Amino acid sequence: MIFVCLISTSYGQKSTKSFFSPTKVGIQFSQGNENNFLFDDADYFYKTNTLKGQLYFPFATLKTIAISFIVQPQIQFVQHQLYNDQFVLPTEANYIEKRQRFTQLKNISITGVEFSVEAKQQLFKNLSVFIQAGLGFTYIDTATERLAKGFTFIENGYLGVEMKLNTKISIQFFGGVGHVSNFDFQLPNSGYNIFSTGLGLLYSIK
Repeated sequence: MIFVCLISTSYGQKSTKSFFSPTKVGIQFSQGNENNFLFDDADYFYKTNTLKGQLYFPFATLKTIAISFIVQPQIQFVQHQLYNDQFVLPTEANYIEKRQRFTQLKNISITGVEFSVEAKQQLFKNLSVFIQAGLGFTYIDTATERLAKGFTFIENGYLGVEMKLNTKISIQFFGGVGHVSNFDFQLPNSGYNIFSTGLGLLYSIK
């Protein structure tokens, strides 16, 4: 809803051509897992490698802070395994079969698109710091003890730095937190929490 409202506001201030033409394109790779200094659940193992495409759309400049929208189609390659079979309760249907199935190491894919807002502050001529917050709509192809197969949401928040290599190319280094769940559209919906680090490559087309 926030994304739609911001688009509407921007549309009223700028021409269709200026807003809907990206100024930068990029690619981003990140790796995240549940076992870290923020999240460490002994019940399960969860590790993800994420590859994103990026389209940057400038929205506004607030004093020295540049605000942009980012559209990010992506695919996540996940490894997951339940360690504690008691997480599947005897009250669940076919709980013995589920315990056997869920305690096997699985390869899972999550595909979808994420919509993010970025606020970037230039520190030096070729160095900036940024914050990103995003919400995505995705599909997970495998059911687990924590999340049903099908439609899911992803939420991410990152803090990072961007360095310009020349007038066209920049690189990014970042870290942050992410969450995967389906807002109880299906059960189970315990979800996953991860901490990720990654890098990105951006190319300015304007």
